[in-house]
Amino acid sequence: MKLNIAICDDDRDDCQKLHDFLQTYALHHDLLFQLTDFSNGEDFLSTHTQQPFDIVFMDIYLTGMNGTDVIASCNSKSLQTVFTTTSREFAIEAFNLNASHYLLKPITYEAIDEAMKRCLATKDVQHFRCLEIKTNQGLISLPVHQIIYIEVFNKLCSIHTEKNTFHTYSSLDSLFELLDSHTFMRAQRSYIVNMNDIESFYFDHIVLSNGKEIMLSRNTRSELKKQYQQFLFRLARRKPH
Repeated sequence: MKLNIAICDDDRDDCQKLHDFLQTYALHHDLLFQLTDFSNGEDFLSTHTQQPFDIVFMDIYLTGMNGTDVIASCNSKSLQTVFTTTSREFAIEAFNLNASHYLLKPITYEAIDEAMKRCLATKDVQHFRCLEIKTNQGLISLPVHQIIYIEVFNKLCSIHTEKNTFHTYSSLDSLFELLDSHTFMRAQRSYIVNMNDIESFYFDHIVLSNGKEIMLSRNTRSELKKQYQQFLFRLARRKPH
């Protein structure tokens, strides 16, 4: 799944700069972005109605509708807005529109980094992250949320998704370091498990969404159960009330 991001700015250079910064951010954080550029608010609104965006970087001084009027017209609680402008004049109005951030031009990469941190704080970023894996077929980019579990046997790691299994000689330890420990669990020495795919958690084993059963180490059962409970708590907090 890709994070759907819009950039709305009638200055071509500013728009391209934002586009480049966001592509760099996606690359640095192994995230999957779908970026769409707009030069006016009307075109953004038309597209957003048909295919909602997750985040928009909205210039305020636009030809036609200004940026704050565009966002006020959206009536979308899920859209996260980062306003971009040359003036502090609209800061209070932006706050009243529940903007995630308010950036003053010229915009730096550091400002984009901070804005994205705020926008992603309420999202499960694993749905937008990818993992680069060296396989016999070459280097592949695998969306992290598709991984159900990873197992190692004779130094060969098998990465299981719903439809495919990929093999790599990367170590299980190195793969685990690339994954978010808030979402992935080291169920035992030979397994990494995506906690989103745990269907049942029993005293001595877990059952995954594909029916796979994995035994739990006696020494780590209580700690693993606690880790899974914390994951469920964080998951519940993300859901809208």
